[in-house]
Amino acid sequence: MPGNIDEFELYCQSEPPEARESLGPVRQLILDAVARLSEGRVHFYLIYHFGGGAVAKLHLGAKQRVDITFVTGEDLTDPEKLLKGSSSVRTIKVTSAAFLEKHREASNDLERQSFALISERFDGFEHFITLRPDQPSP
Repeated sequence: MPGNIDEFELYCQSEPPEARESLGPVRQLILDAVARLSEGRVHFYLIYHFGGGAVAKLHLGAKQRVDITFVTGEDLTDPEKLLKGSSSVRTIKVTSAAFLEKHREASNDLERQSFALISERFDGFEHFITLRPDQPSP
């Protein structure tokens, strides 16, 4: 419909002009990896979610570098060591288009793992199973 603007376009409005070029391919990678995701904006992030759970967050980090953040990061299997961070949240720092292309399959796998964890915790009524800090993920 003319005049409608999606979440990605709204996000890019507050970023430098080259943001669309940097974020677009990464956004498409996320959407292609898991077709059942919805897109939204929260603060400085584009959120890719299932139900109420964030599967991945996309944003421009320091020096306008693209970051993909996983709330489920510490529970993901990452043989290529793409995830950075020491808390439960982990981030892939996309340094270039070549980096993205080289690690496309590994990144897709992390997104699918995150989706699987979020969908396991989702009860179908927009509620999530709450875990204690000492309780492992299901």
